[in-house]
Amino acid sequence: MIRLTLLAGYLVVCATWVPWALSRAAWVSRFPRAAIALWAGLVVAVSAGAVAFGAMTARHVRWHAADLVWGWTRLLDALGGHLVVILCVAGALSAAVVVLRGVIVGTGSLWRLRRGWCDHVDALDLLARPLEDLPAVVLEHTVPAAYCVPTRGGRVVLTSGALRRLPPGTVAAVIAHEQAHLRGRHHLMAALAASLARAFPYVPLFHLVRPAMTRLIELAADDHASRRCRSETVATALSVLVAMPLGAGALQAGTEGASERIHRLRRAPASGGRQSLAAMGGFLFTVASSALIATWAWAGGC
Repeated sequence: MIRLTLLAGYLVVCATWVPWALSRAAWVSRFPRAAIALWAGLVVAVSAGAVAFGAMTARHVRWHAADLVWGWTRLLDALGGHLVVILCVAGALSAAVVVLRGVIVGTGSLWRLRRGWCDHVDALDLLARPLEDLPAVVLEHTVPAAYCVPTRGGRVVLTSGALRRLPPGTVAAVIAHEQAHLRGRHHLMAALAASLARAFPYVPLFHLVRPAMTRLIELAADDHASRRCRSETVATALSVLVAMPLGAGALQAGTEGASERIHRLRRAPASGGRQSLAAMGGFLFTVASSALIATWAWAGGC
């Protein structure tokens, strides 16, 4: 029972204090890919830990239930076990409900998003024209905007207003930013974060992961574009697109924290190699630590 309690404490810390500290850390703007990996690792650790907690409490129920059926003569001795059984049943049922709700909400959200993306692509195939010599399409609209639609091979979309206002040489930077979203599967990260926030709004980890992921995927895409083009070029393009409106069924290029991003781009972002190493290390450490703690708790017989 002590080990089961320690696992519950570990889950509470990972779901409350760690995301609170991570959301306020200054280094995440320097290493956005590493921060994304840590957030993902926390989500995996807490989700897997909740499943392990449910399985372990069910196992504990079986053990104590067996003790309680020896006979009425041991009733007084077993009264303490009744409370343990009740608590364990509640824990097992809670874990099952958490997992089931997460799956239902997440699946429904992804299904609705995918239908919206497919409808948007159908409209683009009718209304947009290819951009000459560049992997993007142009949609006639006066407002300068750029976004990507992550389905059927992906579409990078620029409005005619953006093409008219973007300075020479910045269009390639905008497209590189959007391609980073598509290659990084950022739409799945954003959709998962939104689904978790909708399913469990009162859990600090899932409440904080949505705005954090929205910010970090934009910073990561900025870094990718700045490695293809100059950082100053990406900053210039972003300043033109600050007034971009939100649209339906598309992953926007985004002006989330535009002033912060422009200021950051005018400094030197961390190298891609260092970011990849930090991201892999952070994710593996988070997931491996949770797996070891769950295994330790299970091997100890709760």
